[in-house]
Amino acid sequence: MVNTGKLTGKIIITGLIELKTGLHIGTSQETLEIGGMDNPVIRDPLTREPYIPGSSLKGKLRSLLERALFATQAHNDIDRFFNKSMRTGGNLIRHHECGAENCTVCRLFGASTGAGVKENRPGRLITEDSHMTQKSKEQLEAIDTGLYLTEQKWENTLDRITSAANPRQQERIPRGTEFNFTLIYTADLPPKDTLFKSDVKSIFTSLRLLEDDALGGSGSRGYGRVAFKDLTIRYRPLEYYTEAQDEIQFSQNGEDLLTFAEKVLAALE
Repeated sequence: MVNTGKLTGKIIITGLIELKTGLHIGTSQETLEIGGMDNPVIRDPLTREPYIPGSSLKGKLRSLLERALFATQAHNDIDRFFNKSMRTGGNLIRHHECGAENCTVCRLFGASTGAGVKENRPGRLITEDSHMTQKSKEQLEAIDTGLYLTEQKWENTLDRITSAANPRQQERIPRGTEFNFTLIYTADLPPKDTLFKSDVKSIFTSLRLLEDDALGGSGSRGYGRVAFKDLTIRYRPLEYYTEAQDEIQFSQNGEDLLTFAEKVLAALE
């Protein structure tokens, strides 16, 4: 993996995540209460507001980008490409880490030693927690759902023989809710470099893929459809930090995500 040892600048990507369908990103229950929610959403421990953890967003972006990269390989050897594995909850989870200089997945998300990777490589992409906008909070506070800023959805599992129903409760964040999100890309190459361009385009490719996929749980049942909108890209060269040089800012003006990214990269050359 290319590692120049230099810091050439940072790209700050901000915008909104709009929920097109209800979102459920769960958390474990420390206590069981009679009549309590079966599957609660994760909440900020101080404000009690539901949020989107940066780890959830980052994990989904990485997974989608890995699968897209695998589709471009000349071989179809799953074990060769998804070469790292770990066990969680009794399940084997496989992912890709190769450490190659031109591997956009490893450049953005990092790689650790083992399975052919000789040294740890830190990722270049920071994914922050996404918190609900004030407007969405006020809209949800004005609705009486019986829950704070969320809704309760009942679902049934049917016995295939007797058709007996086994109802369960699912807490989710209602569609239409918006969250502020921030991605930070740390560059070690100038904007004109091919790998710099590839990294930025890959970030936006993963966002586009997520718009046609699902975030959080129960995606196959229609949960977790999202859209990214009102994006702003700020490029801050090293001189921004050392000499107070102005940043370069770009705002999305109706372009699709990839067109917006290409426009920014062309302007930075």
